[in-house]
Amino acid sequence: MEEEVELLEENTSSDLFLNNINAILSVKKDYEKKEYDYEWIDMIDETLPYLDNILRNPKRFIINEEEVVQVEKSKKVTVESIIHLTQHTNYIQKIEDNGDVKPSKILNINKEESLDTYENRFVYTLINNTRTFFEQRKAVTGDFSYFKDKKELKYEANTQIGTEEVELSLNISSRNEAKLETEKKDSNESVADRLKRIKIQLDGFTGTELMQTLSRLHVAPVRSPIRKTNVILKNPNFQKAEALWNYIQMYEEKNVNEKEHKDYYDESNLKTEYNKAFLELYLANKVLDYEAKPLTEKKLLQQMINRMIENILDSNSEMTEKTIKELFEQQLKLIKEANEEKKKKIKKLLLEKLETEQNNYIKDWSILEETRLC
Repeated sequence: MEEEVELLEENTSSDLFLNNINAILSVKKDYEKKEYDYEWIDMIDETLPYLDNILRNPKRFIINEEEVVQVEKSKKVTVESIIHLTQHTNYIQKIEDNGDVKPSKILNINKEESLDTYENRFVYTLINNTRTFFEQRKAVTGDFSYFKDKKELKYEANTQIGTEEVELSLNISSRNEAKLETEKKDSNESVADRLKRIKIQLDGFTGTELMQTLSRLHVAPVRSPIRKTNVILKNPNFQKAEALWNYIQMYEEKNVNEKEHKDYYDESNLKTEYNKAFLELYLANKVLDYEAKPLTEKKLLQQMINRMIENILDSNSEMTEKTIKELFEQQLKLIKEANEEKKKKIKKLLLEKLETEQNNYIKDWSILEETRLC
C-alpha cells in the first residue's frame, strides 16, 4: 500500500514538473550542397587527342603570288610566264634574228604554302573557345563538389515542484563537411589532376605552328553554323572537333546548388521530447538529493520504465499491451545474447593472456635454472 502511495505521488510530481515547464528550443540550420556536373571535362578530355592529330599535320594550300618584274629580277620562267608574255606583247623588248625573244618585263610567280584555310581557322577558333570555356567552367566549379551541414540547437528550461526550482541549459552543435565523389569511374585521377593535365595540353596547343601562324595573321574567327566542307564531314579528327564545338555552343549548366538557412524557435514534438528528457534527467539526478528519501534501485527502474512506456504510447496510441510486451522481451533477449557474447570474448582474452604469462614464466624459469647450473 505504501509503495502504491509513493508511486502515485511520484506520478503527480512528474505531471507537475511537465505542466510547470517554461522552455525555449532554438534551432539554427545551415545547409549547402554544391554538386557540379563535370561532363564537360570528359568531353574536352576525349577530344584532345584528335585536336593534337590535326595540329601535328595541318592542312595547307599553295598560294600563287603573281608579279610583273624586270626580267633580270625574275627568279624562274614558268609556262605561266610565257603565256602571260604572249598576251602582253608590249613587254617584248626585242626579237632576235634567230627567233629568240628578249622581254623587258616578265611575269614572276612565287608559290607559297599557307595555313590560312577554313578548316584551320575552324580549329584555331575552336581551341581558343575551348580555353575560354575551360577557364570559365573551372572558375565556377573548382576542383570538387562538396556539402556542408551545420546545426546548432539550444534548449533552456525551468520548472518548479513545490518549493524546488529546477533549471536546465543544453547546447548541441554539429558540423559535417565532405567532398562528394566526382572521380571518373574508370580512372584514378582526381578532378584537380584532370583539370591540371587538360590545362597543360591546351596551353601547349597555343605554341604549335598552326596556332602561332594564324595568330600572327590575325585571322577572323569562324562562327556558327560551321561550313560542311569535305574535310570536316569525312575526316574523323575534324568530326570530333565539330562535336566539341557543338557541345560548347549548346552547353547548359546541370549543377546542383542547394542552400538552406533556418533560424527559429521550435514548437513541434521535438520540444515535447526534450521536455520529457528534462524530466528523465531530473528523476535520474534524484539519487544525488541527500535530504530526500533515497530512491531504491527498483523504484528508479520503475520510473524509467513508466516514462519509456508513456513515450511509446505518445508516439503510437494504438499499440497494445501485447505488442509492447513482445518488444521488451525481444530486446531483452537480444541484449542478453549480446552480453553473453561479450562475456565469452572477455573470457577468451583472459585465458589467452593467462596462457601467455604462464609460458613466459616457464621460459624465464628455465633460463634461470640453466644459468644456475652453469
